[in-house]
Amino acid sequence: MLYIKTSTKQGIENNLDSHCNQDVSTFMKSSPLRDVTFDSAKIEWPTWLLLVASYGSWITLTLNWAAIPGWILWLLAGYTVALHSSLQHEAIHGHPTRNTRLNLALAWPPLALWLPIELYLENHMRHHRNELTNPESDPESFFLSRERWQRLRPWQQSLLIANNSFVGRILIGPWLAIGQQWRAEFALLRAGNLVHAGILARHAASVALLLFWLLAICDMPLHVYLLAFVWPGTSLMLVRSFLEHRYDPEETRRTVLVDGCPLTRLLFLNNNYHWIHHYYPGLPWYRIPTVARQQRDEVLARNGNYTYSGYWSIAWQYLLKPWTHPAYPS
Repeated sequence: MLYIKTSTKQGIENNLDSHCNQDVSTFMKSSPLRDVTFDSAKIEWPTWLLLVASYGSWITLTLNWAAIPGWILWLLAGYTVALHSSLQHEAIHGHPTRNTRLNLALAWPPLALWLPIELYLENHMRHHRNELTNPESDPESFFLSRERWQRLRPWQQSLLIANNSFVGRILIGPWLAIGQQWRAEFALLRAGNLVHAGILARHAASVALLLFWLLAICDMPLHVYLLAFVWPGTSLMLVRSFLEHRYDPEETRRTVLVDGCPLTRLLFLNNNYHWIHHYYPGLPWYRIPTVARQQRDEVLARNGNYTYSGYWSIAWQYLLKPWTHPAYPS
């Protein structure tokens, strides 16, 4: 689940700088699988082109929303917002330039409205550095500690169990994620903890500009943007993270490898090969498939053969059935 644990601002900045400014090849050369090299000085044209295409698509869809049939708008807008989220993930990991601030600026606009990129950055770095899936240390874990689970009311437990089905993750997952994110932020503010005050202020200003574009320039009602852009876009983001990390006593066996189809591989910028991404976190998205092919046997041996052919097979298998229990096993 998405929630924030309080950290000191200086500690956060040090962790982010050390991760984002580290040369990509440093991650590669410590590999006990095979060395993977990447010249980070080259211009990353695929990422630049996708940034232009993503913003161009969003501008086109928002300006012409009234002329586009509802279901087509829903599909295209959701895909565009989710793709932009994947580009934000690329920016967090040091792409398409070697300048961390420039990368964040390129992916800054909060097209999904609810997630400040600076909080995403903070949480995601801790996700990579800490024990995967452990709800006490992994801010992106969808598990709850046993103690917290037992304190929930029966209807809350039922809701979280439903959220672990594919249909549940698509329909109610976005609202649970948004609610948990902002409940945690408001709890910090109520406690007088202003560690994220600057982040929230910058995010509010960014959202205000985006809403001015939508409401004043595009004449789009807010509910249309929420239903056609934010909801499906966030749902697609959560499709990628749906079972990407399972619990296993052996941590190397907790991350999935999903082959996917061309549409989902582009949408998720190859993070469906999630084990590869965690092992080589600085590798640009367009290099991941080659590494996944070259090292497939070694990866499956390391991750306990935790793999799926694609998201259709995942949807079919867990359409209405929870893929795991929300309470953390350990």
